[in-house]
Amino acid sequence: MKRTFFFMIAAGLLTAGVSFAADNSAMQEMMQKMGGQTPDERVELKLPDAMKVMQKKMMREHLDTIAEITGAIAAGDLPMASTIAREKLGWNPQEEQRCNMVGKVTGEKDFVTYGMAVHKTADELSTAAAAGDRDKSLALLSTLIKNCNACHEKFRH
Repeated sequence: MKRTFFFMIAAGLLTAGVSFAADNSAMQEMMQKMGGQTPDERVELKLPDAMKVMQKKMMREHLDTIAEITGAIAAGDLPMASTIAREKLGWNPQEEQRCNMVGKVTGEKDFVTYGMAVHKTADELSTAAAAGDRDKSLALLSTLIKNCNACHEKFRH
């Protein structure tokens, strides 16, 4: 019951948000200053709905992992940052299998390249953190996030 109510509220807010953007002159003006309304020209990953849900969940988990790595580095706990990066985000046979599966289902071989870049950068970050190199760890954390963004700039669901 609570879920149904929540989804009804969320759907109403989304509908209201679209209506607000269309009807509100301040919102229209802001959109024009930002280049106007443009179509989403990213490549759509044609996945079955269940795979989309699974993949989005994994991406949220990746964001949580990035937050954990950031927190560990900020606390000066580079060994923990190294462990988190390697164990939760590093390139391993399971990640390779998942990325290859999405690439195969969608026919988008570039997806594997983008995924591999994210996970292999996590491995590099793990190595730098294990060596106690905070600055290199932070630089690689930035690269990792940029790799995530590059994938999201190219692909959508």
